[in-house]
Amino acid sequence: MHRGHITKQGSTLVRWAAIEAVQLLPATTPILGPTKTRVGARRGTNIGKVAVARKLLTFVFHALRDGQARALCAAA
Repeated sequence: MHRGHITKQGSTLVRWAAIEAVQLLPATTPILGPTKTRVGARRGTNIGKVAVARKLLTFVFHALRDGQARALCAAA
């Protein structure tokens, strides 16, 4: 569920690290890569990076909360 942009209330270091991680992300990554390409083409490269960084942070949040990482690829 999408609940808005990355807020500026949190840690600037975490936001920076997420954006840096996304910049190194190849377009062939199963879920995050196509999102970055699709949103980047429609709304601009930087907005695409922030959208994928938010999605990445959501995966990290759920992994920390549940104690297990969910698969980043589509179910086979």
